[in-house]
Amino acid sequence: MIKLYTMDNLVTPYASVPIINGNISGERNGYHKLSFSILSKYLKQHNITITPKTIFQVDGLFYVCTDAGNSDTEKIELSYNAELLQMQILMFKFIDNLELTGTSIIEVLSILVNSTILEIGDCDNISGFDIKISKNNAQYALSQLLEITKTEVTYSGLRINIKKANWQENIKTLTKGYDFSTLDESTDVSDVITKLHYKNTKGDLSGFIVSSSASKYGFTREGYQEFDTDDLGTLSTLATEYLATVDQPSCSISISIPKVRKLNLSLCELVKLHNTLLDEELIYKVVGYSKSLTTSADTYQLGQRKKDFTDIEQLFNEKAQEVVQEVVQNVIVEVIEQEVISANTAHILNAWIRDLNVEFLETNFEALDVRQPYPEDGLRNFIRIKEEQMEFVTQSLSETEVQDYHNKDGDQLYYTAIDDHVQAYKYFTITSPTSIYQDLTEAQVNKFKVKVRKVLSESIKATFTFGLIGDTQYPLMRWGVGTDSSGSSDKGKGFIYKELDGLVLKYVTSTGTTHQIKLGENGIEGIEASGGETIIQNINMGGLIEIPGVALTKASFSESGVSLEHGEIKTTFTWTKDSAGRITTLYNSQTGLTVPVSWS
Repeated sequence: MIKLYTMDNLVTPYASVPIINGNISGERNGYHKLSFSILSKYLKQHNITITPKTIFQVDGLFYVCTDAGNSDTEKIELSYNAELLQMQILMFKFIDNLELTGTSIIEVLSILVNSTILEIGDCDNISGFDIKISKNNAQYALSQLLEITKTEVTYSGLRINIKKANWQENIKTLTKGYDFSTLDESTDVSDVITKLHYKNTKGDLSGFIVSSSASKYGFTREGYQEFDTDDLGTLSTLATEYLATVDQPSCSISISIPKVRKLNLSLCELVKLHNTLLDEELIYKVVGYSKSLTTSADTYQLGQRKKDFTDIEQLFNEKAQEVVQEVVQNVIVEVIEQEVISANTAHILNAWIRDLNVEFLETNFEALDVRQPYPEDGLRNFIRIKEEQMEFVTQSLSETEVQDYHNKDGDQLYYTAIDDHVQAYKYFTITSPTSIYQDLTEAQVNKFKVKVRKVLSESIKATFTFGLIGDTQYPLMRWGVGTDSSGSSDKGKGFIYKELDGLVLKYVTSTGTTHQIKLGENGIEGIEASGGETIIQNINMGGLIEIPGVALTKASFSESGVSLEHGEIKTTFTWTKDSAGRITTLYNSQTGLTVPVSWS
């Protein structure tokens, strides 16, 4: 049965029809077509209409009706042709000008599917390439994207999936005579080279290498190649890599798989089967198919990759993907070690350093480190030092939320090694693993990222820094978090700072009033506030004698003592006398202290 939809509703089919015969065909990075025929009688009986706008669904893919080859309802059979919905939509979307530099697959594909019903599916994170399309359709732009990035496109529902051309994973082994029968097989050895003579461009280094596959061909064909290197080891490696691209034949095979085997191969899928000429198992890729929608056998066109020396690096990267937690980590550590040694970015567990020169310093990273136990009080207490400023800081940390750790320039930090590596979690670096292996998945890169607990709040408890008076710097200490929750004022904070002619102690009250005294050239001085009020009210000297900041305005003597008034400030002393009437003690009623008085 083929399900029928309208463009307005691709969720619920409006009908399903049985077919007499039909097939779907497709090519790797090429067209996908649907052809089938049905009984006109069935359409009449069920009052079903098929128009050029009808959408068909087969095997999870949507096809747009492009040709009702025979729509005469008087005929016994009606034939229809359709093309893949994604291709039809992109074919009729005009691209006036598309020019991107250093772009990515996701960015380009987002532009191509914009304002359509199509969706971006599972795509590899490939970026850093340029693309330029002018006066053409979006389908052409997609084909150029695939060519530039050496990728393959597959489809599912309304999605477009773009993945790197894969020759290494999920390989099915097929047995001739059981799984398939051969329709046509071609093995072209006309350009195979079995012995390579090589030298460097200067001509002072040379050698030759024989292919390990030479014995299976029954002939020797020699080739010559130059490489630009002055190192013999590198020259030998390049020659070996090059020979691996020219000692293999071009192979293709067409096979037929009966329906009873229930082997439904997909485009770009890998299979392994026996090559008759070479008498060995080879890996092929499905590059085309024609699948019957009834009981007939399915036919597949398989091709073997003819490697190109220009993508040797790509092959190495693909191989590295298979062992990323072993090989990649080791190589990343080797590449990054020199950077760590040069102190680009380093996280060192234990060190004795005789001379240390830094621009920025923070202590107690362990409280942030998600690999360490969560602090019992949920706080990180540390010292932050930069240039001439030192801060004593407390941060409140989340117990569950984490975030990526960046340096003070905003660069993401990575561990140079992870998991069970001997250097795991010992060093930081700003070098991304993708700069060494570009095809790492997001999950693999994420494992290298330094993760820390999320900071919920921060308070600075004390600061030592320097201020300016004219052109002269002066030391300044700031004490306390303050009482202003917004942090926009100095309310509730204390200050000690050195001026040119004295040392100042200042406190700002919770209401914003400033109290300060100065130890200057002439002793302790009162400092006026902005309103003209003298800030010093009393300086208690031993609890008895007071040096007021306001002049004496009144003195009142009595039989038992004296009261001294300095403006609104009143201090009372009572005394005791001896038999001669001389004062022997003074008692300060404000402080509760008594001191002896002597006479000479």
